This record gives sequence, structure tokens and C-alpha cells, in this order.
Amino acid sequence: MGEGSQRHEISNYRHRKILETLYEQGSVTSEALATVFGVSRITIRRDLDSLASAKLLERTHGGAVIGTSPRLESIFDEKDTLFKREKRAIGRYIGSLVEENDTVFLNAGSTTLEALRHFKDKKVKVVTNNAASITVDLDPVVELLVLGGEYRRESQSYFGDLTLLGLKSIYSSVTILGINGISARKGLTTAVYQETSVNRAMIENSSGKVIVAADRSKMNCVSSFLTCPIDRIDMIVTDWLCPPAFLEELRLSGVKVEAVDEEGVPLPY
Repeated sequence: MGEGSQRHEISNYRHRKILETLYEQGSVTSEALATVFGVSRITIRRDLDSLASAKLLERTHGGAVIGTSPRLESIFDEKDTLFKREKRAIGRYIGSLVEENDTVFLNAGSTTLEALRHFKDKKVKVVTNNAASITVDLDPVVELLVLGGEYRRESQSYFGDLTLLGLKSIYSSVTILGINGISARKGLTTAVYQETSVNRAMIENSSGKVIVAADRSKMNCVSSFLTCPIDRIDMIVTDWLCPPAFLEELRLSGVKVEAVDEEGVPLPY
């Protein structure tokens, strides 16, 4: 299979979510995937066969496991390049919401990292488990406090008891969370079990708004582990190509939702 075909395979939304789940869990079953995506097992089996042909996984009876090829890991090492324009626009708008002297909780993820890049001309304190935050060229007035803990290379994040201990005595005025899945019925979910406790601790110690930063690929999607119900957050910021019908469904759940254009300006719907 040529390079163009391989790129086509992983640009398919469901294929990519299958690979994310496989990368985090080590194995998947057709039955579980069919339930998550709301499609038939036959459809999932075709997906798995296609990904196996691209040497991105190995088929098993009833599912798949990670193969011996290093390609899968390299794909997720490069995930920061996906939806780059959308993430930048989301980050720009969220940056405008942060106010002088705010204490900001920021979790792991490439979208939250874009928000950090757009904290400009405001003296704020940022508390984060996002290890990649130290690579950001910060505005000099931004104070960065990186939580310690166990390091997870795949998501460039810290987690565990030391991380939670660091959060225990800090309260934020704004919390900004990246997430793997948003569903009006199932809530906010993530693919990494270890990170759910950090996300929950940030929400628990929030004395202000909880804002979720998520491009359209996270919408109407359910990942493996629950972070919180939808009514526990205050706002979702997404991009201009998120389906309006789903935005309305989220709003009916009582959450404020802003879809922004490429310049980070909220759209009128």
C-alpha cells in the first residue's frame, strides 16, 4: 500500500478512533467497538480488516491487537499536526477568555497547548500536568507551574499520586480541559484511564468556569473512561465545522457552546 493510501486510512475518523483505543488498551473487540460507534459488527470487521491491510494492527478472533510494526506509535507521536488550524483557532478564543491574575488549570493535550500559546499580555498563573508546556514560548508575564508525577510519554503528561498531591492545595479561577470524546448523554470521556483522576481533581478544585477545548473530531464520540457528566462543565469551545445540530443538542443539555471561525471569532450560531 502506498503512502497516499496509508494517509487515507488514518484520516478516516472511525479508523483513527479505533487506533486510538487500540493504542491505549492494547487490544479491542468488534463487539465493543460496534457499541461505541453505533454501527454493525460487520462494519467494524471491515474497518479492522482495512487497518490490518495497512499493517496498523493484527487481527484476532473477534477483534484486533497491536502489531509489531512501529507505525502505530509514530502516528500518535505526530497527532499534534491533526486539525492544527482548528486547534489554533480554539486556543486563540480561549486565550481571550482568560483574565488578569487568573489561576488556570490546564490538562494534557495538543488543544490545551494551543490555548497556552495564546495567553498574551495578562499576568496569569498556569498549573498543568502537560509536560509539553515547557516547550511553549510563553509571554513573560505568564507564570508556569508544572505538576510532577509519573510521566506518560505517549500523551506527554504527568499523572498519579504526586500529580494529585500537587493539585490538592491549589484552586483555579479557570479550568481548561482537553478531552477525547463529548456526548450529550454519556458526558466527557478520555482514552487514558490514568488521566481521568487528574481531570476530575482539576474540576473538583475549580472555583470558576470549566471550559472544554475540543475540535469537531471529539464531538458526538464516546471514549473509554468517564471524566465527568456534561452538566459538570460550563462551556465547550469547538471549530467552525462542528455540525450545528450537535451543537444545539449540547446547548439543550445546559452547556454554553461556542464554535469559532479560523480567526478564533465566535460564529453567530
